[in-house]
Amino acid sequence: MTGHYFSNRLNLLGAIFAAIVASLLTGCQITRTVHNDDTPVSGSTVFEMYVVQSDRDRAFNVLFVPDTSYGDMSVLANRQAFVNDLANVIENGYWQNRAYFNAWGVYNYFYMTASGTVVEQAPGPGGQFRCPIVTWPGQVNSDGVFADQIVLIHRNELRDCGGGGRATAEPTSYRTIVHETGHGLFGLPDEYCCDGGYFTKAPVMYSSQAACNGDSANAGWRNCQSLTSSRDGSVWWRSQGNITDNLIMRNAGDEVWEAGPADWAVMRAAYHGLSGAPAITQPAAFAPAHWSYTVPPPWHP
Repeated sequence: MTGHYFSNRLNLLGAIFAAIVASLLTGCQITRTVHNDDTPVSGSTVFEMYVVQSDRDRAFNVLFVPDTSYGDMSVLANRQAFVNDLANVIENGYWQNRAYFNAWGVYNYFYMTASGTVVEQAPGPGGQFRCPIVTWPGQVNSDGVFADQIVLIHRNELRDCGGGGRATAEPTSYRTIVHETGHGLFGLPDEYCCDGGYFTKAPVMYSSQAACNGDSANAGWRNCQSLTSSRDGSVWWRSQGNITDNLIMRNAGDEVWEAGPADWAVMRAAYHGLSGAPAITQPAAFAPAHWSYTVPPPWHP
C-alpha cells in the first residue's frame, strides 16, 4: 500500500510538473528585463538573452546585433525594445520549427549592444539580385568571436542574405532568420529556384542526377528533381523534390516552415557532434506539414 501511495504521488507530481512546463510553453516564455547593472558575459558589449547551456562548447551560440535604428543601446528603453524583439524571434522563429525546438536545450542566445547597419544594393547586370551592404560593429570580431551564428536585426525592409555564420533579417522575418541559421549552423543549401546558393550537400543537394539517385542515405524520401541556377546555368538535384511548399530552405519570410527529412539528417548529425549532447527526438512533423509549439519539449536541462 505504501509503495502504491508513493508511486501514485510521484506520478501525480510528475503530471503537475509536466502541466506547469506545458502551460509555460504555450504563452510568452521569455521575459527578460534589462537593468543598468547587467553584467556583460563577453567583452563589454555581449549579454545573455536566453542561455540554457553554461558550457558554450556544448551548445550552438546565436548572437543578435541591433542596427542603429534601435538608437543608443546605453538607454535602457532602447535596449529593452531590442530584447523584446529578440524574445519574439526565439519564440515565433526558432521554436516554431520542430527541428530546432526539439533541441532547444543545446541553443544559447545572446545579444550585443554595439550596432551595425544594413543597406540595400541596386540590382546587378541584367537585374540580378545583389546582397545588401552590411556594416558590422568591430566588436563581433572580439566580444562576439565565440558565436556560431550572428544575426544583425534591422528595421528597414529589404531582401536579406547570409553566409559564413553571419546573416541579416528584419525583426519579424522569422522564417528568414531560421532559414539563414540553417545556412550558418548546418551548411544547408538553398532549395528555391533560381538565384540561391547551391552546392553539394548530401543527402540534400547533388551536382548530378546519378549522385542523387545513387545515395542510399536519401532512400527514405528520395524524389530527385532538378533546378537550374540563373546565375551560372549550373544544374542541381534536390533529393526532397516532392516537397515544393512549406520547406524552411525553400524561401524566406515571416511564417516559419518545417525542415524536411534530408535537412533533419544534416541537423541531427550536427547535434550528435556536440559534446555531451543528449539524443534529440526526431521532429513529429516534416514539411510540407506544419507544427506549432504547444507542448513542452521532449527533454529539459
